[in-house]
Amino acid sequence: MSQEKDKKPYDFGGIQIFDLAQIEQEVLNDSIYLDVFAGSDPLFKTNVEPMDTHHVAQTTLGLNAYKFDYKLDNFKDKKLAAGTQIGLMADEVEKVFPECVARDAEGYRYVNYSMMVVPLLETIKHLEKRVAQLEKKLSEK
Repeated sequence: MSQEKDKKPYDFGGIQIFDLAQIEQEVLNDSIYLDVFAGSDPLFKTNVEPMDTHHVAQTTLGLNAYKFDYKLDNFKDKKLAAGTQIGLMADEVEKVFPECVARDAEGYRYVNYSMMVVPLLETIKHLEKRVAQLEKKLSEK
């Protein structure tokens, strides 16, 4: 059966919440087709204000990316992935984008990487604007 035929139809009738372990298990078993959608229709929202691109860019550029291995033996109940990973440190993200970090019942922090797309997009826009400005200055010389 083709992969297209295996896809389940989307159901936007409600929200279903999964914990990381459930998602990981389903994805590793190839038992579901997983897409993540968030309610982005303007009709869903209130108190909408644009982010300050310059500030967001400076903040995002201050974050550090890391390669690491999880302490699997110390946190067997967390069902963390084996092997080398790449990512951010939740404490660093929480200082600048607290809405992108959640805590579990034990107080351990988790980064919502899909939410990080927004500040990264604004950072790209800021850098693109700076590149255009510098290119213009160079062409004027």
